[in-house]
Amino acid sequence: MKIFCSKDALLAGVNAVQKAISNKNTLPVLQGILVTAEAQFLHFSATDLEMGIRCQIPSTTVTEEGTMVVPAKLFSEIVRKLPDTTITLEEKDKSITICYNESEIVLNGYDPEEFPLLPDLMEPITFTLPTIIFKNMIRQTVFSCSTEENRPVFTGTLLQIEGTNIRLVATDTHRLALSIASISNSEESRFSGIIPSKTLTEIYRLLRDEDEELTISYGNNQVVFQFGSIYLISRLIEGQFPNYKQVIPQSCETKVILSVRKLLESVERALVLTRDKSGANIIKINVKNNELKIDQTSELGKISEQIVVEMEGKDVTIAFNAKFLIDALKVIDSDQILFELSGPFSPGVMRPLDNSNYIYLVLPIRTA
Repeated sequence: MKIFCSKDALLAGVNAVQKAISNKNTLPVLQGILVTAEAQFLHFSATDLEMGIRCQIPSTTVTEEGTMVVPAKLFSEIVRKLPDTTITLEEKDKSITICYNESEIVLNGYDPEEFPLLPDLMEPITFTLPTIIFKNMIRQTVFSCSTEENRPVFTGTLLQIEGTNIRLVATDTHRLALSIASISNSEESRFSGIIPSKTLTEIYRLLRDEDEELTISYGNNQVVFQFGSIYLISRLIEGQFPNYKQVIPQSCETKVILSVRKLLESVERALVLTRDKSGANIIKINVKNNELKIDQTSELGKISEQIVVEMEGKDVTIAFNAKFLIDALKVIDSDQILFELSGPFSPGVMRPLDNSNYIYLVLPIRTA
């Protein structure tokens, strides 16, 4: 294999697949990137056997087609330090030579025969949607996934397709985020699967504004996302996602309409004084007489915040994890929210005032 290309082309390929490279797997070849040269294109592939990414990079002169597996971490570091000039890559007997100007670097590679190929789904069900919609849905939900591996279903996001509705739902059992959008689904395809949060985070990172459409295919307990020059395949998490519809309250005792920005800024200021050894980040909220008050006292000092609101229903005092409120307020694009409360022991529900397609539920914290 022998090719001529730019430093930027190599960087683009490495950056696209780097998050799928295995750091823990016992197979040494999975710590590499498979590079394939054919028809004036370079194809980069990486996998940790849970997720795989393949991308195609143009603007390459291929003088000899072939494949090689480069050591990912070392190759990445070297490419970033190369000068902006034409780079020659040549592979022979698993030895990889990188030539630039009058210099060269030789790396020991892996056997391409040992690298697992990324599968194509057999008879998949496929649908498309605008990338900007799906990217926003990821942004509004994935932060609510759990990081505790002992309960796998909570480390992923439920993707559901029913008719023309697509939903993403994430929960770590302390909070829940639900985002809904409309898609064209002429074949009335149905799907329900739990996608690892790592997969969705990576899709969010790779999606670009110029990638207008995202194609999602599924089958064989796997899901594939294709956009631009990227092909990303991921396993689905096995297990039963909880019935989230039963968790969301259908009524409330107190309705509060208030500014997203004002609540976010107040909670962020109060958070500065809530940090203790337990890491609970507890703030107390009192809603009364069309005013929301946050009073916080700790060994660090005290703060008292008041926000004018529109309220309907009972007065209420309730405590929350401040960070859980901040996470949601940062991804709500509306100016105002409807905050629904039902006493100190029931979950609070946030809804953007001008968008019924997003719901964020957060459990209160019981305080003495």
